[in-house]
Amino acid sequence: MQNYVQKGQTLTVVAPYALLSGGGCQVGNIFGVTVNSQNIGDSSELVVEGVFDLAKDASTFNPGDKVFWNNTALQATSSPLTAAGGSNKEIGYAVLSQASGVNAPGGLAGDATVRVRLNPLGFGPVQAADTDPSLIQKTVVTLTAAQIMAMFGAAVSILPAPAAGQVLVVDQFIVQMKPGGTQFTGGGAVSFQYHGTGVVPHSSTIPAATITSAAASENVVPPPTGVIQPPSATGIDIVNATGAFATGNGTMVVTVFYSIITLN
Repeated sequence: MQNYVQKGQTLTVVAPYALLSGGGCQVGNIFGVTVNSQNIGDSSELVVEGVFDLAKDASTFNPGDKVFWNNTALQATSSPLTAAGGSNKEIGYAVLSQASGVNAPGGLAGDATVRVRLNPLGFGPVQAADTDPSLIQKTVVTLTAAQIMAMFGAAVSILPAPAAGQVLVVDQFIVQMKPGGTQFTGGGAVSFQYHGTGVVPHSSTIPAATITSAAASENVVPPPTGVIQPPSATGIDIVNATGAFATGNGTMVVTVFYSIITLN
């Protein structure tokens, strides 16, 4: 077979920007991890297969979630869409579970990196089926104990605002409570709302007793039963009524299934 060239685990590219060893790099539809630090325009080697810890934004990942690459911020992200409505490249999936029982980085918003299994088969332009914003998308946000206790006075963002002329339409919220060694106290009913408005994208709230319980729970918050008018270019927050929760040290994992609709 005289036309064989190489295994293809490492590819040579021209650096599109300054590269640091171990950093992600996208060249057209190729994504890999750079072997050496290089200046823009230099010949560079990219490893395109394997498992790597890559710099990420504030996204949170569950094991097996798709990981995308923001080629402007040079960070991994959970979003297939850029802030301007373009496409981020799918580069692999999150591999967080370890034999030790302690998850690899990437599950928390504060983690600087996410562990990614590169997937060469996923490279190339993200297909319309994946990036059409009107189709159902998913995001997962983990609230710390500090955020849970603060959200009565300062709403916590769950979904960022879409672009001008677009609205967020929620299909479903799923809220998982993961109690710590100390139960929360106080508080009030938990709900979601469009930022700075009284518009609520669901039909029921989560009772305070669910948050203060010592038992873990998974709570499905259904969509509205009537007509609402979602404001354009407005994100969605989580808040609670009555008063602040106090003293607890558990976490809350919020999963949102939603679409982004462009107003015509």
